[in-house]
Amino acid sequence: MSAVSARPALGFLRERRRAHQPASRWSDRFTAAYTAALYAVIGVLLGVRVLRQSPARGEAAAWLSGGGLARVAVAALLLGLLAALRYATWQGPVVFSAPDVHFLLSAPLPRAELVRARLARGLVLAAGLGALLGLGAFVLLEAELGVAAGPLLAACVLGPVAFAVLAGALGWLVECSAARARLVLLAGPLLLVAAAATAFGGAAAARIAPWSGPWGWAAGPLVAAAKGHDPGWPLQAALLALLTLAALLVAWRGAGAVTLEELERRAGTRSGLGADLYVADLRGAALLRREATRGLFGTRRVRLRRPPAGRRWRFLVVAWRDALSALRAPGRFGWALLLGGTSVLAVAVAPDRRVVLAAAVLACYLAAAQLVEPLRVEADQPDASRQLPWRWSQLLLLHLLVPVLELSVIGWAALLLALAAGLLPAAGLGVALAGCPLGAATLVCCAAVPAQRGRLEADKMMTAMTMGELGGPAYLLRWFATGPLLAAISLIVPIVILEGATRHPGRLVALAVNAVVALCLALGALLGWLRSRQPPGGG
Repeated sequence: MSAVSARPALGFLRERRRAHQPASRWSDRFTAAYTAALYAVIGVLLGVRVLRQSPARGEAAAWLSGGGLARVAVAALLLGLLAALRYATWQGPVVFSAPDVHFLLSAPLPRAELVRARLARGLVLAAGLGALLGLGAFVLLEAELGVAAGPLLAACVLGPVAFAVLAGALGWLVECSAARARLVLLAGPLLLVAAAATAFGGAAAARIAPWSGPWGWAAGPLVAAAKGHDPGWPLQAALLALLTLAALLVAWRGAGAVTLEELERRAGTRSGLGADLYVADLRGAALLRREATRGLFGTRRVRLRRPPAGRRWRFLVVAWRDALSALRAPGRFGWALLLGGTSVLAVAVAPDRRVVLAAAVLACYLAAAQLVEPLRVEADQPDASRQLPWRWSQLLLLHLLVPVLELSVIGWAALLLALAAGLLPAAGLGVALAGCPLGAATLVCCAAVPAQRGRLEADKMMTAMTMGELGGPAYLLRWFATGPLLAAISLIVPIVILEGATRHPGRLVALAVNAVVALCLALGALLGWLRSRQPPGGG
């Protein structure tokens, strides 16, 4: 049967769907849009007023116009492109529902025409997100710098919009090809390293970043409008427009290149993801994403020598299994190496910046959270642990051995790299190397606290629903933010103590001993709490 035009079929489908929708749908959408717009305007006005009254406005303006804006903008756009491309490896700008795949795409209709309708919608959505981010940047920059609003608004909106459309078109090209998806997953850590190098690269990075690629071309006009130094911004804007147009043409012409099986797989992932997010099951959503990308590489078959037999060495069985899991999924260690190593180097570059310290603590916690995945797997099926000769609390502690060793190795490697780069004084190397295992153990314990409790259960969700509009979200936020809050609480006292070493270098050893004592107290409290745990579900 020959294919016919898809436009009449799509029109008929829209009419039938509109006939089965309630009459109040449009009024509800208008009310929601009006409420969101009202709160957005109020937030923007309050933000502008607060920023204009900030006492540090002059210092912040000098930093932004002196190269800080170029580095931060380029790094942010590079991270946004990475997020869009990684999202395209398992979802992407074109995602059909399962009924659409089974009935609409299976009909004798041109697939390219059906896909182009969804692709246009996805590109419009990407442009809208870029415009929102640009407006947020405009509000912040206008409040801090006080430059001419017209050129700054145009640069803040047009550049991110064009870059977002480019990211959407590239995302569709990734969605069409499994080889491109594998390349994105492999190149992701390199892009993160590039973003970190740009953000902390200093004056050299501020000069090179606007010419480093489309992420720099989009930031160049913004830097020029903010009274920064970028005389080549017209050429950068032209290059960005040409590249965006070329990517759009290639994506539009290749609309029919995707297979039906790939669209069906993504539709199934979408339905499962919607169900998990509806009940706030972030663990289920993470497993769905991991399962969607696992098929791109297959299963790694790695062998590891078993520990010695006998009752004396049986505690090594759990560590052996965790090490085997790490070898079969090296991406977790790679992300932990990237997050932990970058945070250590960032603190070495700017040890006096509180924002950098806070970001480093969060990044180190995320590195530890990557490494405790075997514990999460154990918590997903707590009944399986009853076949082992350990109580649940003992099993928790055994699962911490390999992550602590991995995170300690990452910290040691980052410290030696900082020493080689001249960022760390030789006098403090011994203290840092000795305290690294304690810090690693504390972070791993903080990550183990939320990991061992399993998924968000139905009774917790019902409790949040009965606590009202403010109490319910606060309860869920506390549930999901337990690990980072514990990491901040556990490390804040040692960090404050060690900050005194910059003012009193001669008291480094004494201050380090005090920091170790505070760290040991926090670690002991965390270990004691973990030893009192029962299996998830009250088993």
